[in-house]
Amino acid sequence: MDRFEDYNEIADRLADHARDGTTDSAPEVMRIPASYYLDPALWALEVERIFRRVPLLLAFTGELRQPGRYKAMTVVGVPVVMIRGRDGAVRAFMNVCRHRGALVMEEGAGKCVRMVCPYHAWSYDDRGALVKVADAEKFGDFDAEGEGLTELPCAERAGLIFVSLTPGAAMDIDAWLGGFREELEKLEMDRWEVVAAQQLETANWKLAHDGYVDGYHIASLHPKTIAVFSQSNVLTYDAFGPHQRIGFAHHDILPVAGKPAPERRLNDGLTVIRTLFPHVSFAVRHGEGGVVSLLFPGESHDRSVTTQVFLAAKAPETEEERVLFAARTKMLHDVVKDEDYKTVDGVQAGLASGAIPDVIFGRNELGNQRLHRWIAHYSQENPDPAHAPDL
Repeated sequence: MDRFEDYNEIADRLADHARDGTTDSAPEVMRIPASYYLDPALWALEVERIFRRVPLLLAFTGELRQPGRYKAMTVVGVPVVMIRGRDGAVRAFMNVCRHRGALVMEEGAGKCVRMVCPYHAWSYDDRGALVKVADAEKFGDFDAEGEGLTELPCAERAGLIFVSLTPGAAMDIDAWLGGFREELEKLEMDRWEVVAAQQLETANWKLAHDGYVDGYHIASLHPKTIAVFSQSNVLTYDAFGPHQRIGFAHHDILPVAGKPAPERRLNDGLTVIRTLFPHVSFAVRHGEGGVVSLLFPGESHDRSVTTQVFLAAKAPETEEERVLFAARTKMLHDVVKDEDYKTVDGVQAGLASGAIPDVIFGRNELGNQRLHRWIAHYSQENPDPAHAPDL
């Protein structure tokens, strides 16, 4: 079976919806209190129980392809550094010097032989071991064994690098991904290169995430951009545990779905968006690349930060290719900033005004309903897999 044969099945489902005036739907309308997006205590609980416990996508194979390549960043207040070792494995550590707690590596990416703290020049190898104490004779008796960087659980799958922000936590990445791992692997992102990245800020992280699983707003919010090629409110949703695959129908879905399967081309008539719980949206195409959006809670309950990472199966080489790529990154930045996130900021202000007691998700907003049920599940102290959402 062709690994993309399911695209034909998605296209057929979307064509049926387009003909019948329907879309994949939840059993009933769902209401969530407005305080769900406003409560600082709930936000802090989500940061602690979700973002500091579950595996998070923090880097791409293309960023750390060679030994010595590293990436340092701060995620929900936790300083992290990832580095490719000489043995080929990627490891993650808390980016905090064992000596006095300084950040060892400046935020960003690069290549190094040793990770050297800028404060007093203590240095660490690619396994996080402390290998040199500067001016050791003057420093005094000190056994460096076991005094390295604090390691974080880390795993690499499908061209993606996952980290848990809790030292010593058990992390079974294959169980976490489940059937979604195959969805990711067939894209072959391990062969892609990271070409550019840019950041945007907006409101509460859940308000931001709502837009990535919602096709109800396309015609009204994006009439001159996405709605030019994509229908509004005609979608398929497939669940892989807390992760989702969403099919968006293009305006030409009917003639595409009317062709015999062997005559169809991949991606004709539809866009497939994949979301990885709790914070990633993949708007990418096999053999091409695309944009991966990483959403993280900001410094308060009403702010979040999104990093748009642009990947390409083949990095632009000619001036014409670079110009086209730059235009695409600007377009995606502007659409999200000026259309999606501008609206989301308004939603945050509207909810904070006290004008409405709750928000309403229709049956057609299946992706949103599913997202918030999984957020509630993982916000528990000890989520029981036997009682996981089944929507």
